Amino acid sequence: MLSDYGFNIRDLRRVIAVAEHRSLRRAALALEVDQGTLTRSIQALEHALRIPLFERLRTGARLTAAGAAFTKIAASVLEGMDEAILHLRLRHNGMLGTLRLGVQLSFVQGIGANLLEQYQAEYPDVDLQIMDGPRERLLRDVLGSRLDAAIVIAGEGWHGQAIPLGQERVLAAVARDHPLAARAAVTWLGLSGYLLTLPRRGAGMELRKLALRHGILPERIMFHDAAIDRLLALVRHGDKILLVTEGATGIRMDGVVFRPIMDESGPATFDLALCWRDGESDPVLARFIELARLLQDDDASCADAGAV
Repeated sequence: MLSDYGFNIRDLRRVIAVAEHRSLRRAALALEVDQGTLTRSIQALEHALRIPLFERLRTGARLTAAGAAFTKIAASVLEGMDEAILHLRLRHNGMLGTLRLGVQLSFVQGIGANLLEQYQAEYPDVDLQIMDGPRERLLRDVLGSRLDAAIVIAGEGWHGQAIPLGQERVLAAVARDHPLAARAAVTWLGLSGYLLTLPRRGAGMELRKLALRHGILPERIMFHDAAIDRLLALVRHGDKILLVTEGATGIRMDGVVFRPIMDESGPATFDLALCWRDGESDPVLARFIELARLLQDDDASCADAGAV
């Protein structure tokens, strides 16, 4: 502690000011303190150090060799203190730190991608760590404090905090020369005669439940434990039909097209939600939640305007 040596941060700033202005009078004016107060402060510091820092001249004050060395060290200490204070303020305001976010779906584009892109643009100094996985595991990790929050398909079984983020459509990815590619959209009935490929990761289980609810037989559903881009490559070179969510359409794969799946009420969709623990007070997470709410409100306003 600086106080252990009989001086403090204010004394260091005063020494540097005198060194820069080469005059106690000019330094006092710059610091907006009485010259006598400044003189006593410098003398007390020299007494505490047992080293003369300045030579008093008729024309001002000149650093001694020891004073020059001390001033250099003092400037380094002040710079470090300023950086530390800025660092703490940024952390306190949620501008700096780490956000561990779980994502269930592929967010190359769409709601999740827009949220993450805007967050990184507004908070570039936050270390955003993304972990993907199935819904149940991500929510367990949130409860176990291994994740700060997760963007998942809304559903039962979550008793913490959550806000809706919007909807993503469910699509069928097929090769460009597949018979279904000629249609603007496909129906569950139209898919019932084909084998359907689902990703085991991400939304795989929810996609399976959705397909079963609409009459797809269990034996016509096949899981593949591979990333979406690799599954799309399989689609391109064969007659496979891959069910994906809208965020995956940002993955560019020549020879593959995406067709929305329609049910009796319109396009098949999933509701997305941002989930986090009760009592969470981390300022970095608070900023992320605030932005998610803002984007949700903007989307709702646009939807209302479009309905007028």
